[in-house]
Amino acid sequence: MTTETHDPIFDTVCGVISRIAKVPPETVRADAPVSGLQNVDSIVLLEIIVTVENELGIEIDEEELFAIDTVGEFVAACRRLVAAP
Repeated sequence: MTTETHDPIFDTVCGVISRIAKVPPETVRADAPVSGLQNVDSIVLLEIIVTVENELGIEIDEEELFAIDTVGEFVAACRRLVAAP
């Protein structure tokens, strides 16, 4: 989990991924493919998504989820939903 951006949403998403996938935080980068992360299968990915949604108080549309490839895209989707009225 890189915190050079000091972005709380990025930090939350990467922290959840690191915690649930049991991977070192430094391996979770914005350009990393979500489904290609170590220890992330479909069940773990679902747990990550649900946990992020709960922690940020958002709900990611299913269509948008299927379009997400990287951690950065996941963070961007979360950021848009958090900012939405």
